[in-house]
Amino acid sequence: MGKKIDLTNQLIDDFIDYQQTVRALLALVALVVHDGHTRRPNTHFGFGRRMTTSNSNMFAPKTDVTPDLVVQKQSDYGIIAEVKRSLERDQNRWTTILEQLRKYDDNLKGWWTKNEKIQHRNTILLLHQSRSRTFVKYTETVLKKDKSLFGPLSSIIEFGENQERQVFYHFRLEYGKIDDKELNSKLEEGIQVPIEKVVETLSNIQYYDGDPPLLLVLVNLWSDYFPSLIESDCYDPESRTWNIKASISETVNEIQKAHGSGALQADPRSCQFPRKDAIKSAFQFLVDNKLAQPTTGEKNSAYTIKYRKIKADIKEYFAALISKKSKGTTDISGQMYIPGL
Repeated sequence: MGKKIDLTNQLIDDFIDYQQTVRALLALVALVVHDGHTRRPNTHFGFGRRMTTSNSNMFAPKTDVTPDLVVQKQSDYGIIAEVKRSLERDQNRWTTILEQLRKYDDNLKGWWTKNEKIQHRNTILLLHQSRSRTFVKYTETVLKKDKSLFGPLSSIIEFGENQERQVFYHFRLEYGKIDDKELNSKLEEGIQVPIEKVVETLSNIQYYDGDPPLLLVLVNLWSDYFPSLIESDCYDPESRTWNIKASISETVNEIQKAHGSGALQADPRSCQFPRKDAIKSAFQFLVDNKLAQPTTGEKNSAYTIKYRKIKADIKEYFAALISKKSKGTTDISGQMYIPGL
């Protein structure tokens, strides 16, 4: 049997992992589209953008794929990036990561150009610094048997969060090469990007196209969105709650506009995030825990939220509530690679 860990702590770790993944993607965007002072003209980026592979693609010819990040520095150069904040414990499954990267190392269609193609490009695997060296060694071992598994335009870059007087995201090239000389020079030496400056410039994005943890959605709703819906006449002194009217569809729309895809440039190849299912699951959790109830007789998935201020840390409160529903512990053996376990 694998080691048992407290689910509350695991939920909070997953929450932090997702946040760091989003920030790492945004920091990488800033590194590409900014010259150190201002945003370069005619730059573009998107999370989960729908791209189309070529007929000669090694794993998925003429197929739509959705990399975590597509970022275009200029009309003739761009980057495809896939981020892995954590890795499965079983290294035999890591080959699928290389296959996914190889699938993206292709003359993809979907760039912000007239013919949707781009002349120069690189494909990046973005790994947390605690896993990058291990994965590079694994890659080198695999390529001794099959060199075709790693594309000629691919590279591995590590990232990490450094907290000083302000939070920085550190990037360093660990394997491969970046064709853009400016970026390659910065990444070979290692570079830090201040996340506060990124948020100021690229908006307060808190989601990407990867499914968010339930905890993150609950915290976002309870600390940010629901308070904005409070009206003076909705307080119930008997239950000491504000009875807030909310619908799933409107909530999805507002969360996307404030912290997701709606805050970014959109076109037919863009995807929407967070998805409706993530919001719907959060509403159902609130209903199950008597913090909300469906409003009968109304369309558009209407609910009454039994809102009250939580004195404790909201993240810890909801993590404990989720943990209680899940009997407190979980067996993580074989599911997640976590150093020290």
